[in-house]
Amino acid sequence: MGLTKHNDALSDEVLVDRLVQGDQSALESLYDRHGSLLYSVALRITGDSGSAEELLQDTFFQLWLKSSQFDTARGSLIGWLLTMTRHRAISRIRRDRGRTARESAGGDATMFAADLAPTALELHVARQLVSAALAGLPEAQREAITLAYFEGLTCEEISDHTSVPVGTIKTRLRTALKGMKKTLADPKPPTLQEPAQLPATLESILITEQLGLRACRERASQLEAQSLRALAQVAATTPDHLLDFFIKMPIDLCGAGSGGLSVYDPKAPGERVFRWTNVSGKLEKYIGGTTPRNFSPCGVTLDRKAPQLFKYPGRYFQYFNKVEIPIVEALVVPLHIGPHTEGTTWIVAHDERTKFDAEDARIMNSLAEFVGCSLHLNRAFTEKHVEGIGA
Repeated sequence: MGLTKHNDALSDEVLVDRLVQGDQSALESLYDRHGSLLYSVALRITGDSGSAEELLQDTFFQLWLKSSQFDTARGSLIGWLLTMTRHRAISRIRRDRGRTARESAGGDATMFAADLAPTALELHVARQLVSAALAGLPEAQREAITLAYFEGLTCEEISDHTSVPVGTIKTRLRTALKGMKKTLADPKPPTLQEPAQLPATLESILITEQLGLRACRERASQLEAQSLRALAQVAATTPDHLLDFFIKMPIDLCGAGSGGLSVYDPKAPGERVFRWTNVSGKLEKYIGGTTPRNFSPCGVTLDRKAPQLFKYPGRYFQYFNKVEIPIVEALVVPLHIGPHTEGTTWIVAHDERTKFDAEDARIMNSLAEFVGCSLHLNRAFTEKHVEGIGA
């Protein structure tokens, strides 16, 4: 561990030289230094955490085997690693989708790959400045760049996807690249836009894998037990207050800024929606609001049948940008009432300091199971009582 710590002060070039000599600690240091970024790029392209992990391991294995081929005169190490990761990720999604390569020899696909090779653009990706360059593009150019770089589509495939002529797509890519290069050539780092303003896909805001990667805080078993006993007492004595009491608990147990309950509302006119029936914390004034069943974090969570963690959901579900309070992270958990799933319960962080982990997901699952069972039993008792009166 001491040797790895010493390596932290060394440049990439020095570490590569040591790697060529067979120094395994140099590989570990490079992994610690660049692994998170490469994993993020692989995950953004493949949309699958398992595939991203395999690609990350493969990239560093190739670095171990081919470190002698790295030439500092041709670019930076991170640019080389990013290009290797990107090419392997795109090859994987092409293989998985059964695509056949349709690039024409010497066509714009070759031009595009060359322009995004290990240059200043890759370096700025490493520094997360490419988001600022993307945000400054017109929407049509931004879409073309996103589909080509992160989705790995050819000009022809982008044309099919967007119903825009191939020639127009090529022009958009060429113009967008020139604009991004001009932005990234400025020696002064451009000011990053607020995350809610950056273009996004569902995969880019869905960070559920972080629940297992983050270090869990110490479990507050006594506080949790006291909270569950209090919840049980409310369920037994004043069941009408159960949900309001339940929604306040995650703020103490998970350090959330807000907590809420979204229930599917079959009586709402128009499209199917979830209604925020119970809310506590900073978002309390938005109680009664709705989100679409087919385009919302709640819908995604129910479709995936497991807790989901979202980062700046307003980047993709843009109606959240109308909320005056920033929604930085949202942990959403399915709520089962009897045999049917009727909604979700969720907690929200309003600042970057609060990051939810697997312990928060466990607590929310436990609370949701308890409340779901209590509500189901209460409904069954009420229906039986009403039937008895009717008889």
